[in-house]
Amino acid sequence: MAFSIPTISLSKPKQETVQALRDASLTSGFFQLTDIEPHVSRELILQMFDETRKFFQLPSSEKEKVTKRNHLVGGYEGFRFYDLAKTGDGGKKGEVDDEDGGWNEGFAIAPEWGTNCFPQANPSDNKMEGIDAFDPATFEATCKAYFHAVQELGRHLLSLIAQGLGIEQDFFEGYLDHQNSFCRLTHYYRADTEGAPTPTKVEIGAAPHTDWGALTLLVQDEIGGLQVYDRALNQWHDVPPHPLGTGIVCNIGDLLARWTNNKYRSTLHRVLAPKRGVHRYSIPFFNPGNPSFPIKTIYTCLAEGETPQFDTITAGEYITSKHMESTGAKKV
Repeated sequence: MAFSIPTISLSKPKQETVQALRDASLTSGFFQLTDIEPHVSRELILQMFDETRKFFQLPSSEKEKVTKRNHLVGGYEGFRFYDLAKTGDGGKKGEVDDEDGGWNEGFAIAPEWGTNCFPQANPSDNKMEGIDAFDPATFEATCKAYFHAVQELGRHLLSLIAQGLGIEQDFFEGYLDHQNSFCRLTHYYRADTEGAPTPTKVEIGAAPHTDWGALTLLVQDEIGGLQVYDRALNQWHDVPPHPLGTGIVCNIGDLLARWTNNKYRSTLHRVLAPKRGVHRYSIPFFNPGNPSFPIKTIYTCLAEGETPQFDTITAGEYITSKHMESTGAKKV
């Protein structure tokens, strides 16, 4: 099949949707979902983006009060060059690794059973001091509602993907039980400094990488910048944004690729930085899964006489290994 990033409507008949998801997973590993209600409402997405903008407009001194303590919990992450795959793979020519602090900052939302670090209200007026528009209670409630809605959409999608693989509809339930899922509210920005030279190379907001879990669900604003790498043609394809609130970008991650003996594609992607002076927001949801759940090649993905490409590994072992690689603690 040719490389494509299809748009798939969840309002279509079930079997048509199952086949469309399978076709996309076998080719680019990327697809865009529309008609996502009743799973995630347009109103909730718009509210989440409004709260996201308000949070990132807070002074650094306020945001840093909720800095996350390690990579497994919720909280604020300051501006940095976002690179999950320091070893790279294709398409990295022309990147600018910003020594000045990077293009994006984030706020991670962990599961409710995990550890979150939400801003706290000022006792005097129930607002952050000096920030009239930001209400910590509304921010926290919106984050939790959005997290739950997208997590359940991911559960629904994996049940459809299971059917496309010819396995039990609830095959992934054990993986999803007590999963280490998280959202990352993301803000891309670099000030347009007067007199600064015009960049001569592509500026990168997030370096080329694959995602580590089973499935990623991303809502992006209308600025754009997400690109997917086509190895066959050695070129990048834009993922054009839908109007905010009407679509979600989904992609296959490494664990689902391992499960399917690499038949489903965990594809390299990156984010181009917005023009200087322009704010871009996006919210990816990742589901690294239950750390103790074993990732073993699915039997329907092995032809007669074919052997698995990967050893069995738990989700936690794989995610930990990738995190160590990304930080340079483990050499590859």
